[in-house]
Amino acid sequence: MNISFNESQKLCSYTAVMLALLSLFIYYVSQQSAGLLITCITLLVAGAGLWFGAIYALVITLLVLFVLGSLLLWFQTGSFMASAGAEGLQMLAVWGIALLVFSYISGRIHDLAKELERSVKQLREEITSFVAVDRVTGFDNHLRMKLELSEEIKRAERYGNSFVFLLLHMHYFKEFKSLYGEKETDRLLAFISRQIRSSVRETDKKFRPSAERFGIVLTHTPEENMPAVLAKLKKELNTYRLQNGKYVSITFRVCYLAYRKDLQTAEQFLNELENEMMMNEL
Repeated sequence: MNISFNESQKLCSYTAVMLALLSLFIYYVSQQSAGLLITCITLLVAGAGLWFGAIYALVITLLVLFVLGSLLLWFQTGSFMASAGAEGLQMLAVWGIALLVFSYISGRIHDLAKELERSVKQLREEITSFVAVDRVTGFDNHLRMKLELSEEIKRAERYGNSFVFLLLHMHYFKEFKSLYGEKETDRLLAFISRQIRSSVRETDKKFRPSAERFGIVLTHTPEENMPAVLAKLKKELNTYRLQNGKYVSITFRVCYLAYRKDLQTAEQFLNELENEMMMNEL
């Protein structure tokens, strides 16, 4: 998704118009006896529109106009000078129009800013999805995992190769990160990636599809070899030494699935892995 330059231009235009009109209005009301109060309420309405949207600004505008209009009418019926009443009504009319204009413009600025924020957020997510390699572990990400798994399925169909996909899910990852912090968590992930690399072959493909998960495509591997692979992984990943020298135990849930001819896509393979394979402790 591309960020619209038209939206950016509109946002700048509305902001410039808003500032210009506010400056002119503040200069105009500064010559009135209640100029400070009018300016404060006007800025309040504009701020409500910028922060919450046009509806909130319009509600505040209607409340202000209703209260002030009621007061002016009450004072007029109380035998105030007709000229003073006329000037007050004229000022109220001008102010009311100005508040409505500021409500609309500030609301538009709010909507455009929100739309740009959504566009930027989506663009960042798309950029992140195109970064294939995880910066800490050096493993490929979820999208690359699906692509590689699809290619491996095609090779198995074409040449009759066997492979196993292994998925490790680390227990209490979020709790570890909350307790020990980002730096220690990066050290842990680097440790896990080193131990996985030392436990499987270099030609086996390693992935980090999510924060607490690690996937491995074990190429040319029959299912009967998996107990030995799991035993080696358990030995390598069982204990982690913190930066302060203390040791903590690491546990994982583990599941694996060997290639079958009825699994023709990566999505089918992963769904079968998630839904039907038993999750065992490593």
